[in-house]
Amino acid sequence: MKKSLFLSTGFALSALAFNACHKETSFQPQLINATAFENEHVAQLQLFTGNATAGFSITGAGGTEITFPAAAFVNTNGDVVTGDVEIGIIEILTKRDLLLAGVPTESNGQLLESGGEIYIQAIQQGDTLLLNPVNGQWSTNPVQVKLPRDPSIDPNGMILFNQGPRFDGNVLDDDSYTWLVFDESPQSMVGPYTYDFTIPAFGWINVDKFLNYPPSQLTFVHVQLTPGSTNGLQDVAVLMVFEDINAVIGLNYDPAMNQFGTESFSVTPNIPIGEQIAVVMIAKDAQHNLYFAKQEHIAITANATYTLTPQPATQQDINWLNNL
Repeated sequence: MKKSLFLSTGFALSALAFNACHKETSFQPQLINATAFENEHVAQLQLFTGNATAGFSITGAGGTEITFPAAAFVNTNGDVVTGDVEIGIIEILTKRDLLLAGVPTESNGQLLESGGEIYIQAIQQGDTLLLNPVNGQWSTNPVQVKLPRDPSIDPNGMILFNQGPRFDGNVLDDDSYTWLVFDESPQSMVGPYTYDFTIPAFGWINVDKFLNYPPSQLTFVHVQLTPGSTNGLQDVAVLMVFEDINAVIGLNYDPAMNQFGTESFSVTPNIPIGEQIAVVMIAKDAQHNLYFAKQEHIAITANATYTLTPQPATQQDINWLNNL
């Protein structure tokens, strides 16, 4: 699992900018600028400054609260950092955030439901900082996180994950990353309005849960794009959005089969038959215009293949994304 599907391909999605083309008797559809779309709709890195010597707290735009105790940062040599440090966070709190930020909800091929995700980085004068080991997860003075909790999502079974290498014996022949369990004590962190937890390191930390479908209920899913429809398009991303659970999966392209599929992150079937999904494609053209396609309300069937035809994105498409 790559940290950001779009960033890994160089796709910068972003604020709405429209270009209307006028001819004497008709109008062409308004085009949505992909770069502008990202700035408006993709979860952005938020920056804060605090004093490492004294300790400090920050609150993200989505309501995430993080408290850093005094002397919580060390440099790569292990020396305790003093003075001002810069904190960057990314909050992934909605299904739209999951889709556009490219942080799929799977752990070594097993489907997860997300309760929310947070990325934390610390920098001083351009140098990346690490969490002081004496302020680690099991210490008496750890970094504390309060991540907003969606009350419509069942918190039972939620545990903590961070990013790590995939465990497939290199069968998939890649070096991608996935979400790995680092804390299996779910109930202790469920508050009335937040998930309250401590962290083992900076980077990505997720509150997720395994959905544990029986193997007999699982299948691979494939998406193909109408032949010729992607000519001239760049950074094509295909994703699967679950309609009844807070989960989004990215599908990787198989050039041998000329289709996108879920085999790319699992050696065994991994998608639950019967769940309702939407399949989505997002791309851009050479002029940085946004392209989009989707099929909604699909009940997954065994080894199904769905077909999408990219078209210039419309305001209705943007509204659909915003309502996820």
